[in-house]
Amino acid sequence: MASLKETVAERIAALGPAVQDGVVATLVDQVKEKRVKAVLTALNLLEENQKALRKIKPEQTFGSDHKVASEFFTKPNMEARRKLEESTSKIEKALEKALGETPNFDDLFKAVQNKGGSTEEAPATE
Repeated sequence: MASLKETVAERIAALGPAVQDGVVATLVDQVKEKRVKAVLTALNLLEENQKALRKIKPEQTFGSDHKVASEFFTKPNMEARRKLEESTSKIEKALEKALGETPNFDDLFKAVQNKGGSTEEAPATE
């Protein structure tokens, strides 16, 4: 009969594949969680952008009959709308890439990190 130490040593030696499987599973879960978090953050950013766009109202002028004669956006409002629309477009394109046939999350990580702004500045890694 094998001694207790020998039995323990045999079982520890047999743990190699189980340890490798555990490490692989943990790393896969970490990447999955990071990607899920990025998608959820992107969806939240899209929602915030839509709310912000709805808040930007045109300036109105009224005629002598007290009805709206014309509506126009001021230069700051137009610039804010343009930035929000660009941000929304970048996030939507990044989401399409991330959730497409061959997932590529790089642009999504950059867009989320910059809140949909410029993607050249952010070094994002997986």
